[in-house]
Amino acid sequence: MFKFLKTDPAKKAKKYIDKALIEIEEGYPEYASVEYEKAARCFLEIEQTDFAVKYFREAAYCALEKNNHTRCSEMKVAAAECLLQEGRYDEAGGLYSESSDHLHREKKSKESNRSLGVAIAGYLSARNFSTAINLMRKAEKRLQETSSKKDPIYVLAELCVKILCEGIDIPSDQFENAAKDIRPSSFEKPLFDFLIASTRLAIQTEIVLDWAGAKQKEVNVKEPIEIELRYKCPVEVHIIDHRLTLSNSVIMIKEPEYTLSPSKEESWLLEFKPVLSGEGSIGPFTVTLEGDKVLVNKHTNTLNFQIAKAPSNLQLEVSPERVSCNLGDEAILQVNVLNVGDGPAENIETKIELSDGLELSLGNEAKLIHFLGSGEKVHIQIFVRAVGQGEELVTIKAMDGRTGQEVVKTSMVRVG
Repeated sequence: MFKFLKTDPAKKAKKYIDKALIEIEEGYPEYASVEYEKAARCFLEIEQTDFAVKYFREAAYCALEKNNHTRCSEMKVAAAECLLQEGRYDEAGGLYSESSDHLHREKKSKESNRSLGVAIAGYLSARNFSTAINLMRKAEKRLQETSSKKDPIYVLAELCVKILCEGIDIPSDQFENAAKDIRPSSFEKPLFDFLIASTRLAIQTEIVLDWAGAKQKEVNVKEPIEIELRYKCPVEVHIIDHRLTLSNSVIMIKEPEYTLSPSKEESWLLEFKPVLSGEGSIGPFTVTLEGDKVLVNKHTNTLNFQIAKAPSNLQLEVSPERVSCNLGDEAILQVNVLNVGDGPAENIETKIELSDGLELSLGNEAKLIHFLGSGEKVHIQIFVRAVGQGEELVTIKAMDGRTGQEVVKTSMVRVG
């Protein structure tokens, strides 16, 4: 009876490694590459992933010694697939990106595009958005140079970048069609299952800015306005970052504290103040929502409105309010036209009305003040002569040409 003993994979791997070192010393790196690959697969049998990755990479470097970029790419993909099995998507993305560079050097454009698509998917799943965006720009440049067609995996990765990183609204049908077209390997399938599920949740997430109350097309300058921010997501998320775009005519005067506890829906009240008249806008509000199953940047809508000028508020001051003079004498009244409102007054018409026993001794009955800013005043002197005895009246009127507001003051002249 014969007993067959299976050789220990770790011992077999050591033999392959020793043989590879000999091949390198003798100047045959291409043979060493094969031995390192055998060693890596032995380590895979006993689930020593880090050693498997190490020797797949050694196999890639040896292939590169002979400028065999295709084999180098294959070995790096094999190392990346080991990492994918453990959910180490960020590291796997780096290896797929290197693989894409080797294939691009060999002018295998479509294969290079596919590897770059998997790399982007890896970085997105690892929530490394900045690297995913940079790789997308790199891919776009290569596509322009080669004019090759996009691989379905790259097409899906491109949509995911737009949805997750840039907050662009992509129709659900377009995304689902792209998801159906991909053909990932068995190692890549868990990565894409996770990414597709996460992006679906992102598509279903809603975030909006709305008026807290009735919708307004016009608001008054310097009068606070309240805006509601709310989101709704199929799973529990919370805001981890935010950025708001405002026109120069609007400032925020009250921002809430965003809760860290995850929730499927939440809302906050934001308070703003228009500071300049004209056109105003609030938004878009860019937020980053994070949960166990999703991380997404989303943009709200933009609220546009007109900002009316602040109202003016005219007041008249007349001094003295009572004065005495003799028949034929002259009386002088001091008048101040004040604007105590928040906005300017324009084209102010002032009129002087006299009772029958008085007449103007100097100046005109009407005067036009073209502009009077907030807090400003204009001084006017009125010279009247007594032509009749009794209690006579001097009436001063001022009307704001912008708002139509009219103010009236009267002073009494006693003629003895």
